[in-house]
Amino acid sequence: MRIISNTITIKSRDELLADRAPLSEYLFLDIETTGLSAEQNQVYLIGCIYHQADGWNLIQWMDTNGNEEKEVLSSFLLFAVGHSILVHYNGDRFDIPFLQKRLALHGLSDPTLEMQSLDLYREILPFRRLLGLSDYRQQTMESLLGTGRTESESGGDLVKVYRKYIADPDPELLDRLVAHNSADVTGLLSLLPLLIYRELDSGEFRVHRAQANYYTDYDGTRKEELFVFFRLPVPLPAPVYSSADHCYVKIEGDSGILKIPLYSEVMKYFYANYKDYYFLPEEDMAIHKYLASYVEKNRRVQARPETCYTRKAGSFLPEWDLYRTPFFKRSYKDKELFFEFSDDCKRDRNFLSGYAAYVFAHIKNSK
Repeated sequence: MRIISNTITIKSRDELLADRAPLSEYLFLDIETTGLSAEQNQVYLIGCIYHQADGWNLIQWMDTNGNEEKEVLSSFLLFAVGHSILVHYNGDRFDIPFLQKRLALHGLSDPTLEMQSLDLYREILPFRRLLGLSDYRQQTMESLLGTGRTESESGGDLVKVYRKYIADPDPELLDRLVAHNSADVTGLLSLLPLLIYRELDSGEFRVHRAQANYYTDYDGTRKEELFVFFRLPVPLPAPVYSSADHCYVKIEGDSGILKIPLYSEVMKYFYANYKDYYFLPEEDMAIHKYLASYVEKNRRVQARPETCYTRKAGSFLPEWDLYRTPFFKRSYKDKELFFEFSDDCKRDRNFLSGYAAYVFAHIKNSK
C-alpha cells in the first residue's frame, strides 16, 4: 500500500462549513473502485481532505498490487476516527454504500454509520431546475463554478488504467490514478459555494422596486406584466435563469428580477354555498337569498355552482394555491387562480417581498 500526503493550497469558502461544526470535524471523501458493483469489485484508492492548524491537507491510500484493499480500508478507518461529518458528491448513492459493503465483507467496523453525511449533490439537487444544466456530475458543477479544474478523466475511464498499472507498475499510470482522485476530492472544497443556493429557500427577497410594463404579444395583443427587482442576502456563485407558467426569474450575483404576468380585466369570485344564492341574469351576478325580497321573482333564478359569483374589475396577479384571499377565477371550471393586486399591495414592500419569494418558489418547484 502506498500513502500520499499533500497540503492543499486552493482557496476555499470555509465559512460555509463553520456554522455547522468546527472545521476539524469534516472529512472530505472520494473513492476509486474497479467497478460499480460492491459485491464483485473493490476499492483501490481512497482520498480524503482534512483540516489542521496549517489548513487543509490531502491524504490518499493506494492499493498498488490489487491485493491490499483490506489494508487500505483499515488505514482509512483509523484515520476517520475523530471526524464526525463526511463531505462528498453523490456519495450517499455510491461511495458510502460501496465502502460499507466492502468493510462488511472484510469484517471491519464501519465508522460511517456514526458520521453525519453532507452530500453536495443532494444540496444542489433541489435547485437543478433553476440551473438548467444537461447533467449534474461533479465535473459539470466545477465547470459551472469555474474552479479551474483541468483533469477530465472519469472514474470509469481509469479502471482500465488501474488494471494496466497492476500488470505493469508504470509511474506515469500511477500519477494519472492519483491525480484524478486528488482532483475529485480537492474539487469538493471548490464546490462548497453550492451550499449558498440553499439560502434561496429562506425567502429573504428584499424588493427595492416594482413596476408595471406593457408589451405587444406575438399575435398583436397588448399585455401587461409586473417587474419585481430584489436583492438576496448573499450573492449566488453562478447565475439563475428559469421560468414557469409565464413567470420568469433572473438572478445574477445578489441582484434578481422577477417578471410576472399582470391581468387587468373582469374576474369572478365564486361563493361556496350556491344553494343560498339566486342568480340575476340581467346583472350577471349572484345575491344571497336574504336579499331576494328586493328582487322580482322573474328576474332571479336559483344559482348553480357555475353561476354563483360576483364580478370585479381590477388588476390581478396569479397564485397557485390559496396564497392570498379572496381568490378569483375567469370561470367556475378554470384551474387558474388570481388575487387582486390592489393599491395597498402596490405600496406594501413586505407584501412584494413575500410575493416575490412565493413566485420564485413556484418556479423552482415546478415540474
